[in-house]
Amino acid sequence: MASLEIQIDDAVLAEAKKVLHSLGMDVEMAVSIYLRRIALEKGLPMPMSGVSPKWTENDSDEGMEESDNDAKSRTRANNKITAEMINEIWQAFLRYTRGLGQVNLLSTEVSSKTGMNRGSAFIYLTVLSNLVKGEPNTRVVKYKDLEYLMDKIRDELGESQYQNALKSLKASVPYWREKISGTFADKVEAYCRKHAQE
Repeated sequence: MASLEIQIDDAVLAEAKKVLHSLGMDVEMAVSIYLRRIALEKGLPMPMSGVSPKWTENDSDEGMEESDNDAKSRTRANNKITAEMINEIWQAFLRYTRGLGQVNLLSTEVSSKTGMNRGSAFIYLTVLSNLVKGEPNTRVVKYKDLEYLMDKIRDELGESQYQNALKSLKASVPYWREKISGTFADKVEAYCRKHAQE
């Protein structure tokens, strides 16, 4: 086993330790995970540019892909999101609503159980959290998954949470229309019109 010695600003290290502690990790574990991801992805496991990536809705992929050509050429784990993954996301979200886990840890759990990209799991859980709180979203999930999850909210969490989710979708449409290429915002707007009338 190799050992590694690095120099880092004390304030940065202290803040990182706080964050990692909240995730149930220490610095050594986090660095090990980071280096493993670099080895697996053959590059840094995060965008390294001054410009934030633009996301596009794409039903054939994860629902999120970077529009920058250089970023697209980077190798990354692009697992297809399956029904099993979405069901596990929902079960993790139910645990979250009962106070039985944080989004970060639950994302890791979903990833471990199903092979879903951890970043995608985090986005799905964050979108769900914002939906039931009635808060706008700036990320997207596949539209068919969004419809499925909206049905789950209505059927399992009740009308009040469903109305919050509709409110969240309506508030998110302007952002999505501006930032997300494709028809995602139009589909969501049509969904909101249809279900507001029910």
